[in-house]
Amino acid sequence: MNKKLIGSLILSLVALAAIGYSYKSANDSKQGVYTIGVPTDREVFYESTYASYLSSNGYQGNMSKGEVVVDVNNYAATDGTRVTTDQEGVTTPEQGKVTWQFDVKTPGFYNLEVGYLPVEGKNSTIERKMYLDDQIYFKGMEQLSFSREWVNETSEIEVRNNNEIRPNTIELRNEKNVFVEDAQRRGSEPYKFYLSEGTHTLTFESIKEPVKITELVFKADEPLLSYEETINQLQGTYPLYEGSLLVGQAERNEGITKNVLKSSRAILMNTNYSSSRIEPAHPYNLVFNTVGGDSWKTPGDGITWEVEVPEAGLYQVSFTARQSANRGGVSYRKLLVNGEVPFKEANSIGFPYSTGFKNYVIGDENGAYLIPLEKGVNSITLETVLGQFDRATTEVQESLFILNETYRKIIQLTGTVPDSYIDYEIEKKLPEVKEIFIEESERLANILEEVISITGEKGEDAVVIDKLAIQLERLAKKPELVVKELGQLKNNISSLGLWNMEVATMPLEVDSLTLGVEGAELKQTEAGFIENFGYEAQRFLATFIVDETQMSGEVDKKQESIKVWIGTGRDQAQVMMNLIEERFTPLTGINVELELIPESVIIPATLAGRGPDVVTGITEQQAMNFAVRNALVDLSELESFEEKYADYEPSAFEGITFQEGIFGLPEQQSFMMLFYRQDILDELGLEIPRTWDDVKAIIPILQMNNYDFYMPAGTADPNGTMYASLVFQGGDDMYLGQGNNYGIETGLYENGPMQTFQEYTQFFTSYHLPVAADFANRFRTGEVPMGISPYTTYSQLQVSAPEIRGLWSFAPVPGKVQEDGTINNTFVSSTTQCIMLDQADNKDAAWEFMKWWTSEEIQLQYGTTIEGIMGPAARYPSANVDVVEQLPWSVKDADSLKEQFRATKGLPEVPGGYMTARMVSYAFKNVVTDGQNPREALYLNAKSINDELTKKRKEFNLSTVESE
Repeated sequence: MNKKLIGSLILSLVALAAIGYSYKSANDSKQGVYTIGVPTDREVFYESTYASYLSSNGYQGNMSKGEVVVDVNNYAATDGTRVTTDQEGVTTPEQGKVTWQFDVKTPGFYNLEVGYLPVEGKNSTIERKMYLDDQIYFKGMEQLSFSREWVNETSEIEVRNNNEIRPNTIELRNEKNVFVEDAQRRGSEPYKFYLSEGTHTLTFESIKEPVKITELVFKADEPLLSYEETINQLQGTYPLYEGSLLVGQAERNEGITKNVLKSSRAILMNTNYSSSRIEPAHPYNLVFNTVGGDSWKTPGDGITWEVEVPEAGLYQVSFTARQSANRGGVSYRKLLVNGEVPFKEANSIGFPYSTGFKNYVIGDENGAYLIPLEKGVNSITLETVLGQFDRATTEVQESLFILNETYRKIIQLTGTVPDSYIDYEIEKKLPEVKEIFIEESERLANILEEVISITGEKGEDAVVIDKLAIQLERLAKKPELVVKELGQLKNNISSLGLWNMEVATMPLEVDSLTLGVEGAELKQTEAGFIENFGYEAQRFLATFIVDETQMSGEVDKKQESIKVWIGTGRDQAQVMMNLIEERFTPLTGINVELELIPESVIIPATLAGRGPDVVTGITEQQAMNFAVRNALVDLSELESFEEKYADYEPSAFEGITFQEGIFGLPEQQSFMMLFYRQDILDELGLEIPRTWDDVKAIIPILQMNNYDFYMPAGTADPNGTMYASLVFQGGDDMYLGQGNNYGIETGLYENGPMQTFQEYTQFFTSYHLPVAADFANRFRTGEVPMGISPYTTYSQLQVSAPEIRGLWSFAPVPGKVQEDGTINNTFVSSTTQCIMLDQADNKDAAWEFMKWWTSEEIQLQYGTTIEGIMGPAARYPSANVDVVEQLPWSVKDADSLKEQFRATKGLPEVPGGYMTARMVSYAFKNVVTDGQNPREALYLNAKSINDELTKKRKEFNLSTVESE
């Protein structure tokens, strides 16, 4: 009997045995959990620089009743900014400044309302820096964000192989009017700006993305009433809704939900198997049944549900949701109805921690808040805010800045590993440290009390605050103890930074929303024992039956067909399959069987004659294992290859070239960049180094102030790209031989590579650079304000180090000065490739697929979709420079990347080449650890490289040194 049929029968029997669904309806009961709101009488919190600005201008709670309309067409563009205008407004590009001049008759405090229309860009949040009369008065003006609006491309969710396919998202470009507010959502009010009588200027400096400005108005936002005051007014206008429950799905257009809009592409639909009560539910097939969760946690991000109701009235609103990420924490949301906050309490609605899905009723301990809705379609929005954590996270962020700065001052005096027997006279040489420790200890103690009052418990995470506060109190009494406790102090500061990052993220996963009568019985969210047993049994048995590798549906055997393997994650494979079915098969008539297969399976499957036609996402090293065994097609002999070659930098092919054949098309290409902390460089009066001589001049200055420079070595550079890059910068090569004889012998015996190796190891012997370090973390704390790291570290820092946002950037790596005065800053890159196996049955169809898959249009769509699904940390390192330029990089960062891209070099793979990185690593250890002479160490280890090169060339019937 067919295996799948047997499996289906087993699953059916289990489902029948678990007919506890009758038990399910019997257990339906009210399960409302009233959410936590910020008390309306709570003191308004302002970030310190903003509070100082308000105080210095005499703010006492009064706003001007006047209105100042700025003529958006009366602008002045500076710094060569190219601005375009039309009847709708002024389109400002993603770089430069635009200034408007306006007159004020009535002095006072005003909010600023901005009308804007998103225009085509790189699909990320629009960011601007604001100047008022050429001044930035507080930190919040340095980062204003204006969101976009995204919606699923189709309302119907496609099903393939019984699995739902995540639909693509498209942008809705509608004009929006918003009041300028804190991008981090640390407060519930828009910013207030003081305008004196007379002429003023307003300037927007572009940070990211173009935008069309349609309106600029200084006016006071309408004050919000409390819920009690609001409901008293509404009850005379809106009747109480008395009908049956109205339920809409949160992730799709179903029930009363007519549309789901998101402010970020990163907010995703999810497949959740945790309970059979989630709707829709399936024990093993991919069914999207929730939205948000870990992808909806950034302050400012929001989801809007357009819901249809049968009549105007006052409705109880509840969400079936869970917040299971932050134990003991609360995720806060601002509630907007038809684009407006209905009352004060709606500015901050809290969703407490819960391991399972609960019915959260919008309300307080007195009952549900009744929300006014009009007959027909209404919009209900939840926007992520910091809520009651606004003060705690902001105060911690300010404390982190001060403590990191103090830590840097201490290590400037003591070094990162102080000698416990030396009296560094901390109190005498750094007298301010004692006062700082006292103030920050008190601040952290107050923060801890506030966190406990919010969460109702002293959770294990909050212990981090308590631990550091106690340590600072102890160090304040006896500052000299910092010498013994410096490492612990650093770890506690790092832990506090991690706590702040985690508590400032507000994840919330939503299954459905329900409108109804106040106090209505809501659907039970917890399954009974029998129901849960049946559901889990089906999930368990499915692991033996369901094939999770097959991504494509049934293939039409009458059409051309190829088999493609991909070794990445399921999300990437699903995006690829979507693109194939939408953009490849309909245009070419070629079916693709896409399978999600680990890279390690490829060689055994090929040897068994069961391999695919095409493999994507394979490393160049693994690809060359096939190439040297004549298992790949030489793509350079195929039609239109030259056109594909022109799309890339030559370096993208150098690592996949063998015996003058080219055996892959590049997908991803990564290399290193020079990361730097601009704030620390400014503090020390240093410039960004362009050459290694500049680096050698900077290192003593950094070390004199007890900072370090980071250069990857040893296990941090397993492929030896740092040393190889320095060799190429000197005009030398890692191997000898020309043409088909390239790699016949190592080039490390030559004088140039020998000299380069000596200079390379001197960085670690003479200049004492750290051989191993957690660069990202030490860069964040400022201990290592400059270093060389893969450019993908950028995305990691964007996510993990928000406290140094705007204080760092990257530049091309330093290089060597050439005889003509130019700088050679070549750096070795690594790639992943798309290859065609020689056993492919239909090579023409496979080649068509490879050309399509690596095209600029498809790679760009794939990269932007992956980042939308997995967030900024998953930014796609495309091998196509034009694709990289169109991803959501700022103009400045994109220019730096392009400059380094042009200076990349691929390290050609040669038979036995793996021995090169291994023996260079051994030689490095011999010098740095054992003190051996650099030339001697490299000379002795290079012999093993030559032995392996000769052995492998004989194995593959290639010419050897002896036969030449």
